[in-house]
Amino acid sequence: MARRPLVLLVFAAASAFAAVLVWIAAFHVGAARVLDGRALDSFAGVAQLPLKPSISGIAVLADPGPFALWAIVIGGIALVRGRHLMAATVAAILLSANVATHLLKPALADPRAFELQGVQAVYPGSWPSGHSTAAMSLALCLVLVAGPRLRPLAALVGAGFAVAMGYSLVVLGYHLPSDVLGGFLVAATFTLLGAAALGALEARRPAHAPSPSRPPAMLSAPALASSAVALLAVAAVAVLWQSPGASRDLLGHPVAILAGLGIAGLGLALTSGMAFLLRR
Repeated sequence: MARRPLVLLVFAAASAFAAVLVWIAAFHVGAARVLDGRALDSFAGVAQLPLKPSISGIAVLADPGPFALWAIVIGGIALVRGRHLMAATVAAILLSANVATHLLKPALADPRAFELQGVQAVYPGSWPSGHSTAAMSLALCLVLVAGPRLRPLAALVGAGFAVAMGYSLVVLGYHLPSDVLGGFLVAATFTLLGAAALGALEARRPAHAPSPSRPPAMLSAPALASSAVALLAVAAVAVLWQSPGASRDLLGHPVAILAGLGIAGLGLALTSGMAFLLRR
């Protein structure tokens, strides 16, 4: 664990501030609302057969049942490592982040209406996305419980899971891109707060800790970045192969491409940033 809780608190405040900025743009900046709707409309064209069942299968991985299972697994990793306080912190993070999102939805409800594939769709209380909050909070907690050697890999796996979740929600028309970004940032805020509290508590109760160790070469930043690029290339080829018409339509909309890059970039930045902040 990082021994600088104040640094984690500063980044938690920055994450909360970024979430507020996303909310302001999505709800009160006309141009941003238009771009949000255009990106949603472009993404939604991809959710066609034969891709739709697979995309729907990704979306349900953050439903309450699977979420509880993932939470048990992540908490179990901390317990196996003998980090009981960390396991309790993970439970607190997952609960608080997702309860906060549940409360924010009705509190910030605004009937935003958009044209979605030629049909008007209304999103009255969709910010921030609950499934995106759930996925990113799980991803960041996975980074938190992973040992130093496996933390880079945990960051990559967690980012992949959260970004795939975000894409599936937008593609299926369940959420706007801004909803996904908001969910990611809410999850990051509470995870950073929890990590700061954990660092402060562990500093007061020092215990024997293993000496720092570098991750193996296959888990280095360049190797993981190369792997991520390769996986994205394979996924893009698979999508083009399965649904060439819809995919070409998506690639023809720069707003959708920017939204997709924004979701992926934020997802990877949050998990890799968490891994960096937790280094010894």
